[in-house]
Amino acid sequence: MTEFTSPLQDTSLSGYAALGFGEPERGPAVLALRDNLELRLHATMAPLPAALRSEAISLIDAYGGGPRRFIGLFYQPVWSYLAWLPLDGAIAPDLLGAARTAQALGLFLHLWDDHLCDGQLKVDQLRLQMRTLAWMDYVAAAGRLCAACAPGSGAVESATGTYLSAIHAETGVPDLAAFRARFTRQVAIWTLVPRLIGTALGGPGTGDILVAIVEAFSDAWRLMDDVQDVEGDLLAGVHSAVWHALDADGRAAWDDCRARSLAAGVLDPASWATLHAFLQAPACVPHLLVQVYDSIERAAALADGQGWTGYAAELRQHQPFAV
Repeated sequence: MTEFTSPLQDTSLSGYAALGFGEPERGPAVLALRDNLELRLHATMAPLPAALRSEAISLIDAYGGGPRRFIGLFYQPVWSYLAWLPLDGAIAPDLLGAARTAQALGLFLHLWDDHLCDGQLKVDQLRLQMRTLAWMDYVAAAGRLCAACAPGSGAVESATGTYLSAIHAETGVPDLAAFRARFTRQVAIWTLVPRLIGTALGGPGTGDILVAIVEAFSDAWRLMDDVQDVEGDLLAGVHSAVWHALDADGRAAWDDCRARSLAAGVLDPASWATLHAFLQAPACVPHLLVQVYDSIERAAALADGQGWTGYAAELRQHQPFAV
């Protein structure tokens, strides 16, 4: 087995990584769901030869760079709706199992694809095969769910097509709004199960609302993640949400700090101080954090409107600050 270091280990120096969401309560139902999703992810690796299967499971278990399980890498609201919503009796047990499998694998694929493609995860035969198995099981589980909840809708083909198109040969976007809209397309494999589950509960309109909740929280996550990762994105030349929120002078400071830091091999203190002033301008990081707050509150309000009070409360527990 090859030595593995998780690409998620934090090595930032700038202090932005210390920002984050609030900690939600983790009741028995949510914890049980998390464990079930983890087991379903492990089960996907069963077709591998025994030695490779053991290595695959070890890779999954080590991915958090610490004690977190793989599913624990994802903030609860993108999967916990399966614990909070009144699904017993509304969805047959085997279909609920398919929903759980598809959601677990949708989360896995989004992260695995991202890290394989950007070089954070070394490409080898095992990691490619893990991706292949996950994709096949995702499509199969989602297909079973779709056939029961929204037959003839083409929802699986639409979601997978949207996802693949959004992440393939990624090109630049003109502004922050387009950046956020693109990320919504990139999480289409996260929102497929919510659409189908919501449709089963209350029809297509309810499916749209559950999708909107998961999309809004995912948008908040994208913005927060980019604020936290500003140093790494700077050095990597990534045009993140933070970069899009800078004005022309701020982007010039970004470029200067990146060039000086790459030349020095460390974050350059003088040029970082200049850039930091632009980052703290009202239209940049403070604006992004307000957008985080607004997106989470919008998601919680939608959940309240459906009577999903436990889910709404969990969403609000993620708020990183008060305004």
